[in-house]
Amino acid sequence: MRRRDALIIGGAFAVAIAIPPILRRSADTLEFTDLPGLPGFRRLERGNISAAPDMFTGLRTPEEAEADARLPKNLCGAVFPDPPPLGQMPIAVFSDYYCPYCAVLDKRLADLQERGAAIDLRFHELPLLGDRSLWAARVALAAGQQGDHRDIHLDMMQRTLRPGIAGARDVAERHSLDADRLMADARSDRMTRTIEDALALGRALGIPGTPGVMIGRTLVIGALPEATLEQIISMEQQTAFTGCR
Repeated sequence: MRRRDALIIGGAFAVAIAIPPILRRSADTLEFTDLPGLPGFRRLERGNISAAPDMFTGLRTPEEAEADARLPKNLCGAVFPDPPPLGQMPIAVFSDYYCPYCAVLDKRLADLQERGAAIDLRFHELPLLGDRSLWAARVALAAGQQGDHRDIHLDMMQRTLRPGIAGARDVAERHSLDADRLMADARSDRMTRTIEDALALGRALGIPGTPGVMIGRTLVIGALPEATLEQIISMEQQTAFTGCR
């Protein structure tokens, strides 16, 4: 975790990276590649991401190595730990609270769900943008020990978290949570391990920045427009993917 904290230099700056399409496409044509480590899954790189410059690419801290070793052999089970409700397409979103593209994508997906799309949303905290991101992820996960993590995540994604205990108390007040317990959970070793495991999953899936979203068996890197999201959801629904076994 400490190496990741040091990645943002001189006041924690982030660079927004526009990933170009793999090939020239028409508006309704998507080009996929196989997703390494997950047979039957595929990858699409399209749209904008927020990422931090990593000067230590290829090097791992002991904590990262331990987290990598804890990953299950079947990564699908880490992405989708629980089966979705009958008839719903599972969607897992990997996001950072200081990634502007994440706020846009999360809202698009939540709006689709509210309008009746047959999707089951779950959110993985992937704090890649420095200390502020790490603290926000701790607060969100700790709050999720008392309340609905999905609702808490979506609420926090549309706000700016105040530093330290003030921000944690804001979250507790909005969601009627025990603020002291939230702070204790956020600072715990257990939460450190949870975030290390989340970052390990992101590395294993090859997610270079946020947002990343697994729609059924398709991993998309970047924030997609709503029409493309609906297109991929429709394509995945035709495969009748019902989660991992």
